[in-house]
Amino acid sequence: AATNPLFGMEYGQFVRGCHMGIFPSYYEPWGYTPVECLARGVSAVTSDLSGFGNYVKKIKKGNEAHGMYLIEREDQDFHSAADQLANKMLQFVNTNRKFRIQSRNKAEDLSEEFDWKNLIKHYDRAYDMALDNYPTE
Repeated sequence: AATNPLFGMEYGQFVRGCHMGIFPSYYEPWGYTPVECLARGVSAVTSDLSGFGNYVKKIKKGNEAHGMYLIEREDQDFHSAADQLANKMLQFVNTNRKFRIQSRNKAEDLSEEFDWKNLIKHYDRAYDMALDNYPTE
């Protein structure tokens, strides 16, 4: 039974039914919604001002072939970001069916980068840094 009365389906089904998730945040500490899209094989757009976007641009697979579209908002004005977003969306719409199917599979592959087993090293490092800087007296 669907738990979402607005859409009449589960959230995961709703996301899977989309072609692209669009999250051009001006600021977001991390941002789970692009990861949720990728995990379901849905391409996503995000900003390099979000923690996720900033992180994903350092990953080799964090590219458009893997369904990840990045808006560069750092040191850019609103209009430049809006133009980039429009161009990324148009670029996606103009891709052919074969590319979108390949991108869906590669997006799921990219989402594996965000599995806890891969991200735990960053948590451990932050924890160690906090301990190193914790006043002992």
